[in-house]
Amino acid sequence: MATILVIDDEALLLGLICNTLRLAGYDVIALSDPLIALDHQRKGQFPIDLILTDIAMKPISGFELVNRLTKAGFENPVLFMSGYPALSHVVENSFGRRSILEKPFTAAQLRTAVRSNLTSCTVRVV
Repeated sequence: MATILVIDDEALLLGLICNTLRLAGYDVIALSDPLIALDHQRKGQFPIDLILTDIAMKPISGFELVNRLTKAGFENPVLFMSGYPALSHVVENSFGRRSILEKPFTAAQLRTAVRSNLTSCTVRVV
């Protein structure tokens, strides 16, 4: 099954998302700080098939995180989350094939978006 890195600085939402994905059969790594993801990538500890990240976070945004990871060689799908509908256009214009899941979303919408993004890449089998 695929490994999904979920990054959101809202602990309650992070927990709900991770539980939903685990129940759907995915391996999930949960982080509340995007800088930790960069640290894992630098150490070579990054066997991730999909990144699901909030956009509005501190100390860096989801956009900045994905820019840095992409420059470092990460090529797998990214699914952004945002409670700001206007950011959909930014994602489409700046990130091309990247997708956005607008908050609030249901568990079914989350599963569908993740499944859709994973079908565009080769998923390693564990």
